[in-house]
Amino acid sequence: MNHLKNTNAATSQKRRFLNAAKIVCILAALFLLLNILWFTWRSRKYGAFTEGMTETEFSSFWVPRYVDSYDGYNYSVKYPNYLSLTGNLALSMPSDENAMYTDALIIWPNANGSYEYGVLLYDENEWNIYVDEYGQALDSQYDEVVENHQENISLLFAKANERWGLTKQMGTQFL
Repeated sequence: MNHLKNTNAATSQKRRFLNAAKIVCILAALFLLLNILWFTWRSRKYGAFTEGMTETEFSSFWVPRYVDSYDGYNYSVKYPNYLSLTGNLALSMPSDENAMYTDALIIWPNANGSYEYGVLLYDENEWNIYVDEYGQALDSQYDEVVENHQENISLLFAKANERWGLTKQMGTQFL
């Protein structure tokens, strides 16, 4: 009778171990599948933006980064961080001998195909402002600042459209 109890206990323990091993294997397979899907999506989504660009020294397998300069404008693409869906495209006005920083546009491609926009504007202050696809401030408290930089903002949107073909998502004001 004791022998039967020991056999049943050993079988029960073995069954629990096998069930736990199956769960671990399933979770590992799901995590592997998630990584494959994410890397594939990221490569397809951001690969098109980097055509003709140079990989930077800060680039890595996990977070590729690319840069390019054309007509004095500086373009960059940063892929999303590991398992994130948000990377960015950025471009800045040509460098000015009198100013260390120049106005810039940042574009965040969304997973659904839309975009979000922000501008970095420099005068006596540094401004980080979210704007819509027409280059208008999303928060009315920044309307005057945006208006003062509207020429540069319009030019940056036009250059972004020219480089990355964002016409479908951008307002017609910049076409």
